[in-house]
Amino acid sequence: MDSQEFLCRQNLNKRWQAAAKILFNAELGPLEEYKSWLCETNDPVLRRRSSISNKPVSYVDSNFNGISKYMSFDEIDFNRKFSPLSINDVKDMDSIVSAVQERIFYAGNIILGNSQCVYESTNINDSFYMLNCAKLGDSKYIAHCTLGRLCEGCFGCNGIGESKLCLKCHETYRDVRSFELWRSENCSDCYYSYNLSSCSDCMYSFNMQNKRFAIGNLVLPAEKYAQIKKSLLLQMAQELQKNKRIYSLVELAAKCKTGAAAFSHLKFDAACPHTDLAPIQSAFEQASKVILGKPIGKLGDYTQWLEHNCRSKAYGKSAISGSPVIIVDYSSFFEIPRNRLVKFHEALKIGEIMRISEADATRITLENAHEFLGNIAFFPTEYEQGTNQNTIECATTASSSNCYRSAPCIFSKYCAYCFWPRTSEHLFGCSMIFDSSFCMNSYYSLKLRRCLEMDSCRDCSDSLYCHNLESSSDSMFCFNSKNLRNAIGNAQLPREKYSSIKSSILAQLAEELQSKKSLKWDIYSIGSQQA
Repeated sequence: MDSQEFLCRQNLNKRWQAAAKILFNAELGPLEEYKSWLCETNDPVLRRRSSISNKPVSYVDSNFNGISKYMSFDEIDFNRKFSPLSINDVKDMDSIVSAVQERIFYAGNIILGNSQCVYESTNINDSFYMLNCAKLGDSKYIAHCTLGRLCEGCFGCNGIGESKLCLKCHETYRDVRSFELWRSENCSDCYYSYNLSSCSDCMYSFNMQNKRFAIGNLVLPAEKYAQIKKSLLLQMAQELQKNKRIYSLVELAAKCKTGAAAFSHLKFDAACPHTDLAPIQSAFEQASKVILGKPIGKLGDYTQWLEHNCRSKAYGKSAISGSPVIIVDYSSFFEIPRNRLVKFHEALKIGEIMRISEADATRITLENAHEFLGNIAFFPTEYEQGTNQNTIECATTASSSNCYRSAPCIFSKYCAYCFWPRTSEHLFGCSMIFDSSFCMNSYYSLKLRRCLEMDSCRDCSDSLYCHNLESSSDSMFCFNSKNLRNAIGNAQLPREKYSSIKSSILAQLAEELQSKKSLKWDIYSIGSQQA
């Protein structure tokens, strides 16, 4: 361990100790002792060995084949030149894949922008003092967290936005000083709670808005709340000090029991908006024509191909109404007990009406909390924000339209089978693609146009089968490079020659898709030397 890494760990440990003191009013001990617990419900930060130096390299995705070649981002020689492939090497897909094997390395430890003191992490930009993290930007003093931006002093979190001093929180937005707070926004000082909005000083509470000093959804006088909170925090601290872990919100919910009669008097009315798959089908035809040169048929015929490298989805039923509920493998939502799912409008009504009694609030302890929460601990995994139109089987949407089986859809339109399209349109089978248009089966990239099978790329257009490529256009099978044009295997060609080869490859891909509804090669398999 060099001096910089030692300094990073030392500073993070100090921040951890300060956060523990604020959250639990107690000293918990060194950060390292809690690593296993802090990582339990996060997306794993994977470790591979560099094929160049054998040093450990961090990765964000498990789609890479185990026999592929790996390298750390700081081992890349962006100035390395390659010879053009021979005419026999570019006659078809299999020939090109075979010919470029020596040029294919999948990059990890990707640290971009103005970042310092970042260790055991990848896909980090403009961040400081980060340890064992992935997919985070514009953040500082973060350890054992995945997926977020604009955060500070957070530990063991998954899916955090603009949040500070959060511990074991999931899908937060502008939350501060909270522990085991899930799917909540603009909240502070909350513990073991879910789906809160603009709330503060809440414990064991669910599906509430604009509340304060609540335990089990019951609002108490400030003094009474403070007394119960003090006792519960002491119990939490003692449990952590003894066992170096404590139960999660979803583990708590799994032990809750519900009396069905409690909801027999409630009516849950919900609008059933008109939906139409036709505009999305038309967009798919348009996208395939733009990318491949011709429409390739019905969207539904390509479901398996478009979904195979994206986040999984599951379908459950509301515990209250039996209505279908969509769960996306995001921010640990798959951990939520399926018998506690509800629709969003049902959750809000339950949150307004149901609460524990004052007598129960005085009896609640860390050990017995589940005994009192059975009629309030329900979890909506679907929600909408802003104005949305014709979003079909989309669990979460914000100001989006004409999207199908995608989530969360943020300021996007004409997307299908995608995970987290943001400010994008005409995306199909993509994951975490921002500010992009007309792309298929592309992942973890920014500002792409008319691309197919791209991974970890930025500012690219009219390209396919590229990894870690930046500021390039009209490129194929290029890895770990910048500023390329009319390139195959990182070697630039005369424009006419490149265009001829690309047209032939696109025709082969379109024919294969139309006949098999899938492709032999994807961006992750071309480096494994086997299909």
